Amino acid sequence: MAPSIYNLRRLLKYRSKSEMLEMFDGQGQLVLIVAQFMIKLCSEDDPVIVLLKRLDHSAKLSWGYTHYNEEDRKLSIVFKSFMEELQVFFKVPNSMSTLSPKELVAAFIDHILEILQEILNLQPYFIHHVEDSIQSLKMELKFLLIFLGDTPSQPTELETTKKILADIEVMANETGSFLYSFFFSTNRISMTGMKQTLSDLLGNIELLKENIKKHCITVAKILPCGVTPKISVVSLFLVDSTLDYLNDLMDNEDDKFVDLKDQIRTIHQELMFLQSFLTDEEEEEYPELEEFFVRIGDIAYEVEYIINSFAPVWYLSFRIPQVMEKIQLVSTQFREKKEMYGAGLQKNAEYLSQQLSLQALRPHIGDGNIIGLEYVKHEITECLVGGPRNLQIISISGMPGLGKTTLANNIYHDAFIRTHFHSCGWCVVSQTYNVRNMLIDILTSISYIDGRDRILNMDDYRLAEKIYKSLIGSRYIIFMDDIWNVNAWFDIKKYFPDDNCGSKILFTSQNADVGMIDLRSSINYPLRFLTHDECWNLLQFKVFDNEQCPPVLVDVAKKIARNCGGLPSTVVFIASVLKKLEKEKSLWMDVAENITSYISKDTNDYMNMLELSYNHLPMHLKPCFLYFGAFEKDKEIPVQKLIMLWAAEGFIQKAENRSSEDVAEQYLLDLINRSMVLVAKRKSDGRIKACSVHGAMHDICLRVAEKENFMKVMKDLKLLKVLDLSTTDMNLYNLSESEVLTVLRFLSVSSIPSSIESFENLEFLFVDNKEVVEIPAIFLNMVKLRHVHFSGGAQFSESLRIQATKDENFQMNNLQNLSSIFINDENDEKTLGFFPCLLTLKCRITVFWDSFENRYHYPTLDFIESLESLSVSFRPSYVSDDISREVIDLQRNLRKLTLRNFDLSWKQMNIIGMLSELQVLKLRDDTIEGKEWHAEEGKFLQLRYLELDVLQIEHWNASSFHFPSLERLVLRSCQNFEIPPGLGDIPTLQKIEVHGCAESVVGSALQILEEPRDWGNDYLNVIMSH
Repeated sequence: MAPSIYNLRRLLKYRSKSEMLEMFDGQGQLVLIVAQFMIKLCSEDDPVIVLLKRLDHSAKLSWGYTHYNEEDRKLSIVFKSFMEELQVFFKVPNSMSTLSPKELVAAFIDHILEILQEILNLQPYFIHHVEDSIQSLKMELKFLLIFLGDTPSQPTELETTKKILADIEVMANETGSFLYSFFFSTNRISMTGMKQTLSDLLGNIELLKENIKKHCITVAKILPCGVTPKISVVSLFLVDSTLDYLNDLMDNEDDKFVDLKDQIRTIHQELMFLQSFLTDEEEEEYPELEEFFVRIGDIAYEVEYIINSFAPVWYLSFRIPQVMEKIQLVSTQFREKKEMYGAGLQKNAEYLSQQLSLQALRPHIGDGNIIGLEYVKHEITECLVGGPRNLQIISISGMPGLGKTTLANNIYHDAFIRTHFHSCGWCVVSQTYNVRNMLIDILTSISYIDGRDRILNMDDYRLAEKIYKSLIGSRYIIFMDDIWNVNAWFDIKKYFPDDNCGSKILFTSQNADVGMIDLRSSINYPLRFLTHDECWNLLQFKVFDNEQCPPVLVDVAKKIARNCGGLPSTVVFIASVLKKLEKEKSLWMDVAENITSYISKDTNDYMNMLELSYNHLPMHLKPCFLYFGAFEKDKEIPVQKLIMLWAAEGFIQKAENRSSEDVAEQYLLDLINRSMVLVAKRKSDGRIKACSVHGAMHDICLRVAEKENFMKVMKDLKLLKVLDLSTTDMNLYNLSESEVLTVLRFLSVSSIPSSIESFENLEFLFVDNKEVVEIPAIFLNMVKLRHVHFSGGAQFSESLRIQATKDENFQMNNLQNLSSIFINDENDEKTLGFFPCLLTLKCRITVFWDSFENRYHYPTLDFIESLESLSVSFRPSYVSDDISREVIDLQRNLRKLTLRNFDLSWKQMNIIGMLSELQVLKLRDDTIEGKEWHAEEGKFLQLRYLELDVLQIEHWNASSFHFPSLERLVLRSCQNFEIPPGLGDIPTLQKIEVHGCAESVVGSALQILEEPRDWGNDYLNVIMSH
């Protein structure tokens, strides 16, 4: 646990205390910066950390006295000792976590820059004559930091790179020595010495810059093609964001880029050409083209980095032409390679070999035991022997290791199935299928031809003819194991007659969509994870056969079973480990606590299969999947936050007439259908609210991300697009150098940083505030903002309201989601009108005096024509009791409405019922007045979800005609009424939830469940909790 410096920080804020410690005003603030850097470097038992703890404790003791005393004297002694110990932290550290030597130099320079900025902020009296030199030193160090992140510094194996990095380290150490000598010393400061040292430093940096220029030219000649990208997996759509930025740049009048605009325009054109092909190619089939996509993505990173880096003009003037040359070279090579594929170049043999190897990696079926799968075997068997007479597709889906092949194999050999069907065939498809091999497998399994050699000698036409003639007029079943693409079935479908005999095709697939060919007749059976008991039963069977587990091992063995994550394959693998171990509790406990390491250290088939599942993902889904590795294992992830993070990182393709969030949601659904991601929670409208990845999939995320250098590139500060500081003390994080974050798109903080205006590309802002905050006027300048959320609520500042109302034509057209905002008066209402494209709004309102109409009234929200989701809470005021709480001015295209603490009349409820698009309605905290609710026909025609929370009505009169589309009814803390029995006849109703309600409500729900339904609704589920 990091040591606290709270007491020291608090004490240094007060001049009466700080002046007895400091040589100049503000020196203590510089000490705090170094202390934070020191905490990152040192272990808790390091002597200097022990001294820091002692210093903080001494500050705590001194805090209680107003006059100088013994504790103050002790504090001064400890502070002086601490200052002397700081000298070692003014040179590049030898080690710091897992950072490379180059990264250590960059981290140290970043630390120096923070100190220099604070010195400039403090303005100590003695720097006035050298302030310009300190400012110049700061800018030169920023350039060195830029260079360390740029491509020419990447090939660290080259001697020229090693030499330049060593020179930069020397320069950093000299600067550190200067800072310690003149700003952390307890001796008198020599102004002449400071001036001379600064002059020497700046002169040395000029020489270093000349060497850097020569180095960049040398590296460009050695590595002209940029053949070693930083990252081996890249979003296809990263180029989109780079193109957007270049567009903005070409319209920019910044003098810095005037002479470079022609070259920037050329880069833009070349990237446009390359981008036009990125989404058209089947990159998963052509790995050589995938390599080009990676290189293009890496160039996009490089372009954005260089231009966003605030590098000096001289550096840009020769780096931009270098990048332009690289793009043109890659563009030429890409054209040539594409022509080769267009001419019929075959797929890469090595790639085919890798894909075909999946069959060899499939876990051995073994004894075909299906512990935990009995339930679904029974369902599938009934479906196979029943169902329609025409040829039907049945599929078993789920992530690798759930037992799809084992279950299919068990069904295939089942005596009942073999009796029911005249012919039973089997083939393994795999990721890259071969039609001839599939036909050979099927014919071998269904025919009575002696010898496989005879079948192998048949040509494709003869194979297909034999299969067709063997099956025509008979009832057959064909098992197609491990099918990844429905084209595998379409390529052989014509060889399987459909004679209305009840024949079946059974797929096993990781992708749930593959088997849903005909939505009217196709049926998919997704396999679930095993329960703890099922895992325990399987483990016992595999380890002890038919014997019982020794009593002394039962507890630890059950723990092992629980830690297998519900995956049969993991249970089987761990069982093989346990069988080799002696039956000692300590040895088994080690397995229980380290299952992941046992799996990963053994290069087992299952982990390799999972990685091949990742390899088979389309390229645009790969970075989205790897991003799950950034989240904690086994934790639910809010989908709204996830897709915003994807969009901010540039993982999402631009689509006409669709938001990036909608496209991202489709990506998530694709990953779910491919069994790579799990649904954790659903929203009231049925969409996914939270998701997760299985522990084994999370391990693959980390394994691949490390191998591909994925997360490291995502966290590159100069290209940082996502920054989450919501759980971080803002005092511990330096945002003063905010220009390095100009490409930031997603920011999550606990308070609004003063430097937020400089984040001009920000699109997603989350403020996890505890108290209501004011939104500053600079908010209006952040025109790219799309989603803004304040956890503790926010109100428009007076300066923002004045600025917004000055220009009646001003609009923030990109802002789509805004929550939670207080609407207190007519100016707030007018300000809200400057966000005409809002889709989602969460607000708290109260009555206010309308000076124009000369009366009290509530805010009207019908002017936001685009609004689809609205959540409104009413805040009572001293005048509100005399005002009718009308909400009749709502947009008719609202799809989701939440009302809290209103007192709606039934007239107003009927007006809400006429909203033609309304699908979700939540009424909370006495929102309806009166004791009776008589529903009217013709209202709430599209309503799918209805939630009643703490309503005091005593009688509810409704039937199936009043809510004809209702799917889910949720009641919370309702005490005085019964659910109308007629609601049970709504054919679409799937679920009734009753939470914390009176017995009368619970009883009416159970009665609806037990009574036979007039409309045959046999799928109704009732959930209750106290």
